[in-house]
Amino acid sequence: MHSGKIVLVSSSGYSQDRGYPLLQKLIESQIELFCVVGVDAEKWEDALDWLCVGADGSGTQFITTTSHPGESEAEVIEFAKSFSTKQPHEVEVVRV
Repeated sequence: MHSGKIVLVSSSGYSQDRGYPLLQKLIESQIELFCVVGVDAEKWEDALDWLCVGADGSGTQFITTTSHPGESEAEVIEFAKSFSTKQPHEVEVVRV
């Protein structure tokens, strides 16, 4: 089970083989916020968005996603801490 606020720090970039299982677990954990910083930040964000929408557009899961290219890890963590969600959550940092 994951926290409702995730900051993913990507040092190796996005690949579907590695990314899909992780993103599925985050969706199943019913996270509310997904922030990405590092290599391929936008690709990670897009991949989670597409999984939430579903292949046929019938997806029902809504997760706020943000990518932060060019920002520091500390800046993104502070952003996530200050972001309001339905339920209070601690920020969990996931490194890939």
